[in-house]
Amino acid sequence: MYNVNNPSNWSWSKAFDEMAKTVNQAELTQQSINHVLNYPGEANGLFMTLSKNQQDDVYEILNQIL
Repeated sequence: MYNVNNPSNWSWSKAFDEMAKTVNQAELTQQSINHVLNYPGEANGLFMTLSKNQQDDVYEILNQIL
């Protein structure tokens, strides 16, 4: 059955638009984490020191914002 929302049926331009949207959201998420957690620019910033539950909470909050 044909489904226009199935990625295998997308045009190249729609596929690239969706990829750009995904990359943009990933970049916004990373920038937000860096900003909220005062990322010092080191390999192991504050986010990495949070517990798994705290990291999940940060992602949940960001998902609601973004």
